[in-house]
Amino acid sequence: MWSLVETPDHKVQLAIPELLEWLGRLDVAQTHPNPDFPLVLAAGQRRMFNANQIFRDPAWRRSDPDGALQVNPEDLAQLGAADGAWVAVQSERGRIVVRAQADSSMRRGQLALPQGFGQAHPASDGTRLTNGPRINLLTAGANRDPIAGTPYHKNVAVRLERATLEEAAGAEQISRRIHGAAVAA
Repeated sequence: MWSLVETPDHKVQLAIPELLEWLGRLDVAQTHPNPDFPLVLAAGQRRMFNANQIFRDPAWRRSDPDGALQVNPEDLAQLGAADGAWVAVQSERGRIVVRAQADSSMRRGQLALPQGFGQAHPASDGTRLTNGPRINLLTAGANRDPIAGTPYHKNVAVRLERATLEEAAGAEQISRRIHGAAVAA
């Protein structure tokens, strides 16, 4: 097996010159969070019944049908919103309305949204309804790893706001049309 390593010394080279050069330029003093977006969103969390971007009937998801935002209960209370309320997550790139789920395992200032939601699903009347959060509307391609070019999905600067009455009513209507009247208000 080691005969396949084709470096002159037949060793695996872990030092990547571009990475080492980039690390040498890091300056912690320059990493100040934007006060307009004080929270950190982990976009793309794995949860039970979300797997990947699947093309299944939303009824397949036996739990978390709306792809709720997990948020620390104290952060939710500070916002003046209750568990299960519709809230808005705003980044520099976009805004989405999501159902909030109080979760005491979340640290203050940290939010999480699941992957595998945000696709348009055909309704019985022929229209298409978006099921759950479209997290890519919050992430920016320019906010990315400088070596691999991968967007920072697990570190998205955001703020949390109460959804407007119109936003909450629209989100609830879509949720009920997709999942039926059994979804909690």
